[in-house]
Amino acid sequence: MQTTSPTSRRSRILNWLTPVVLVIAVVLLAAVVARSVALATLQEALAKSAGLPSGAADSAAPAQVITNPPQLTIRPATRLGSPTAPITIIEFSDFQCPFCAKVEAETMARLRGTYVLSGTVALVYMHAAVLGDESTWAAQAAECAADQGQFWAYHDLLFARQSGENQGAFTKEHLIGFAGELELDLSRFEPCLKNDETLARVKQDTAEAQTAGVRGTPTFFINGQPLIGAQPLSTFEKMIAVR
Repeated sequence: MQTTSPTSRRSRILNWLTPVVLVIAVVLLAAVVARSVALATLQEALAKSAGLPSGAADSAAPAQVITNPPQLTIRPATRLGSPTAPITIIEFSDFQCPFCAKVEAETMARLRGTYVLSGTVALVYMHAAVLGDESTWAAQAAECAADQGQFWAYHDLLFARQSGENQGAFTKEHLIGFAGELELDLSRFEPCLKNDETLARVKQDTAEAQTAGVRGTPTFFINGQPLIGAQPLSTFEKMIAVR
């Protein structure tokens, strides 16, 4: 009777398993590729439905679709432009956010100089103070300046002096110094900031940002339509043109 050696038996088993393993590996690889393609397609579709150009997520925190934003509390002191303007742009921002500084310098300044001055757009700034204590203190200080009719001047100075997150650029002492540079009434400004007199406004804005689905800064609502990230002026102009 012929017998089969253990070595021959293992060889036949290996010869049988090798193509099976290869087939399984090919199937798994194809599944991974298909999933990656599907995710990329989904992300592009979500960006388009939110009014974003492809790749906009690179400009801010991960992009997301925001639908049916709730009514937001607009304070006249932080609105720039005519309250009867046909287009209102609400901006949720953080004074420590580098992307917010980028969009302010490259886009919002030009938008303010053209569309706000012409009466086409009203711009509303709202706080999404999420990057730490200095974000909250800076937002409070801006509101203290708003009480003296100088919100936008203080807003511009804060973004000009931005220097890293929670690295000491926006301590309360420095914020009081900024108010002095703008010749604000320090006898009013200093207790306003030190006693947290405007903290409730900052917390309310930040809570409304979360309720509206804001997950990154800057986030804008153009007549209710969301636009996320540090987008160029041309993107705003396209959305303004169809309103």
